[in-house]
Amino acid sequence: MYRLNIDKNELEEIPETTFFENDIKEREHIEEWIRKNPEVLGEDLLIIGHEYDKFEVNERLDLLALDKQGNLVIIELKRDTTGGSVDFQALKYASYCARLNPQDVLDIYSEYIQKHHLNVDAKEELMAFLEVENEEELNAILNTNQRIIIVGREIDKRVLSVCTWLYENSIDIKCITIKPYKLDDQIIMDIRQILPPDKLEDYYISKKAAARDRQISIDQAVSTFLTEVSNFINTQTDYTAHYSGKRDYFVGRKFLNIPWRFVFVYKHRNHTATMFIESDHPQGVELLQKIAVEKTEALRQDLGYPVELVLGAKNKRLHKLVVTLTFHENQPLEDRIRQYTETFVKYKAFLEEVVGQYR
Repeated sequence: MYRLNIDKNELEEIPETTFFENDIKEREHIEEWIRKNPEVLGEDLLIIGHEYDKFEVNERLDLLALDKQGNLVIIELKRDTTGGSVDFQALKYASYCARLNPQDVLDIYSEYIQKHHLNVDAKEELMAFLEVENEEELNAILNTNQRIIIVGREIDKRVLSVCTWLYENSIDIKCITIKPYKLDDQIIMDIRQILPPDKLEDYYISKKAAARDRQISIDQAVSTFLTEVSNFINTQTDYTAHYSGKRDYFVGRKFLNIPWRFVFVYKHRNHTATMFIESDHPQGVELLQKIAVEKTEALRQDLGYPVELVLGAKNKRLHKLVVTLTFHENQPLEDRIRQYTETFVKYKAFLEEVVGQYR
């Protein structure tokens, strides 16, 4: 890692340090960073358990999360080098979690909410995060699979070898490094996903899904449209949003360091597509309401499409600033994709400019 010395017009290396040298502890510090901001792991996660130890065996799971597909995500942390057994430890926890039913998951999250004094309802929060409309849908999606994320300053080569083999054999596992660097009196964290390689992840996921011959009841036109949109966003912009291929929408990461996220939706049969920023966090909602009141007409004129602030169907705290595109019935898919991605670029730039004005 380097910084630019403008006066000398040269790059100066920022020295790597260690957590030990800076008295940074695993449970007190690193766990808390990820618990409070799980998006640093590169995806949208909801933490539902912290130091959970209610299994029949006397063992403690660092962090337990849900991803947007309802899978349980076991997050195993090590302050320094992971050591040679962390992979087996994570697999044990995954096997324990595989036996959890939807009510168990709800109970774990309720306990987490109480432990950290969060003013939310567990069931409502799960439904809002997973974007389901009723309890039946929630039960159908919760814990259909388990995933593992291993985090450490260094990943032991033996662990990497095992994790690579597991991943190639359809076990969803990630290895992420978090390295501290010393810049004057500041500590800078470099967080990198090293397995699977970030840019190849979509390819590997698609390959694994095909190998398992999953039955995905999604219209091919919808899948193609959203796949191309996701590829455009990840390669042509500085935003990140990965499409799983399973639904008619996908969700992006946190935007502008505000509790906002983009959601991208395509309804092929209706010849419509929407994109919107959403939030149910007070800070994010307040800013969306302000933009809706003061900037909606300017946004409509800039984009050339209807713009509307709407509330979530079940979670009334959820606010969405929705842009709706309607396509011609015989409009080629390529044109629809181009029209949609061009609109996203304009929408994103508009929000960046407006937020800059408000700050």
